[in-house]
Amino acid sequence: MFRPHLIVFLGPVGSGKSTQMMLLYLKLKQKGLKAKMSSLKIGHLFAFILGIFLVKIVASRRKDVFPIRALVEEKPHLFKRLFRLWLGLDLISITIKFLVGIYIPLKLGYTVLVEDYLPATISDYIYLSRILSFPMKVRSFAINYLLKLMSLNPTQIIFLDAESDELTYRWKLRGSFDEKEDYIRMQRSILLKVSKKLSHKFLYIDTGTKNVKETHKLVINLLLFE
Repeated sequence: MFRPHLIVFLGPVGSGKSTQMMLLYLKLKQKGLKAKMSSLKIGHLFAFILGIFLVKIVASRRKDVFPIRALVEEKPHLFKRLFRLWLGLDLISITIKFLVGIYIPLKLGYTVLVEDYLPATISDYIYLSRILSFPMKVRSFAINYLLKLMSLNPTQIIFLDAESDELTYRWKLRGSFDEKEDYIRMQRSILLKVSKKLSHKFLYIDTGTKNVKETHKLVINLLLFE
């Protein structure tokens, strides 16, 4: 009933991705289906270790932002020199997480629900490379590689969003880091465009105008009429 078996939740932090993914996971389990939750973001595993190491050395006072943001804001020239290394480690980390958390479970017959995914990674790479004025060919190699990974499985993308004021309220409510306005704009432009282009089936939901139950109903309707 729920096909394809890869269902991705994308959108800004605070838009409701984790909540809706958990609700859908519980719904699938209730129906007796094999389901698995996963996430695929930049800055994990090896890239995370490098980022934390650099932050502790050159930006140890920054406790208000994510490690990558601290490096970009505090030491852009240093991060630019190390960007190629960080990018390589990040691609290795993403490949491992993709194989273990997504590709293999799909082959085993699971419905895999993913918070963020390769379109978000592609958008983040574009965003970082623009800030750092990094060579296009390096960015292009990484993006082409991610596109090949994504082509292995058809993807259903659910893009959740809300007004900036509503997102800010939710960030404060949950005690999470504030996102920069330019990053949110990137997600509503580049990420949204990439998501539409790469999705097998696409659904956009403004969670600022709908409650959790109404949003969940729209998600279920998308899958029922697949």
